[in-house]
Amino acid sequence: MSSAGVTVVIPTYNGARRVEAPLQALLAQQAPSACFEVVVVDNNSADGTARVVEDSPAVAGLRRRGVDVRVVHEARQGLLFARLCGIHSARREVICFLDDDNIPEPNFLADGLAHFEDAAIGVVVSRIYPRYETPPPPSISRREHLLAINHRMGDDLVDFGAGATLAPTIGAGLWLRRAAVLEAVPWRTPEQLMPDRLGNQLLSGGDIELGFLLGKAGHRRLYAPALKVWHVIPRSRFETRYFFRLIVGVVRSEQTLQARYLGRRSGGMARWKAFARLLGAGLASPVLAFRGDSVREILFVLASRWAQVQGPYPQLHETR
Repeated sequence: MSSAGVTVVIPTYNGARRVEAPLQALLAQQAPSACFEVVVVDNNSADGTARVVEDSPAVAGLRRRGVDVRVVHEARQGLLFARLCGIHSARREVICFLDDDNIPEPNFLADGLAHFEDAAIGVVVSRIYPRYETPPPPSISRREHLLAINHRMGDDLVDFGAGATLAPTIGAGLWLRRAAVLEAVPWRTPEQLMPDRLGNQLLSGGDIELGFLLGKAGHRRLYAPALKVWHVIPRSRFETRYFFRLIVGVVRSEQTLQARYLGRRSGGMARWKAFARLLGAGLASPVLAFRGDSVREILFVLASRWAQVQGPYPQLHETR
């Protein structure tokens, strides 16, 4: 049986230099210590992440407050497996995922838990702001949503309701009712789920899939802008090759989810239309060259069109 409150799950892979920031933010939470615990999932790290967590000043402070902090190990590589490990390790009714580069505001846990007083709520999406180490170039800034940023969704609470629809769900700051996850998600057969980030593979969509499955099972989903999280983004995320691959991974993952759950197939005609859009983008390149950060702007537009031509990942798109 799970007890009341929330388990904060922090999946991390080689996060020794990053993980102290979210732990310090949890130490600063206004929520009573009795209402939360922390589980750090070390996803087969090679940089001593587990030792860093155990030696962390923030962890020492949390434990002095009476907050249970545990490090668990998941040898299967990949974000999906790390999340599943955190879900199974949780001892509270609600789960909240934080990445190792997330910094929640002090009211985060108290206000997040309040939403789950309504038994119909199964998913709550937080509002994610960027904290850039250096300002991004224009070609990145206009696509910052690809970096798990959603603050432009606005100040009003949004109820996506229940049902078989794909809602804009972000894994950073994602709240889930644990019993609903165990009921609605095929966790015993993880090969049926989107693998999400796996080493250098920039697949995505696992968070959206979780939201879809809980919505399909009848649980309401909310976007709660009062739940504010800062996402620390280093300059390395602006590297052209990385961002090109990120665009391709996000677009193809989105198409995979649409094919799997909404029946949107990318057959011959759809593929030809996508190819025509790619050709059109190539012909429009001289126009794009007049926009700021022109070379990367052209590359990123072409990346999106090329991903549409490639379509869903063939090994993942079948409905499970």
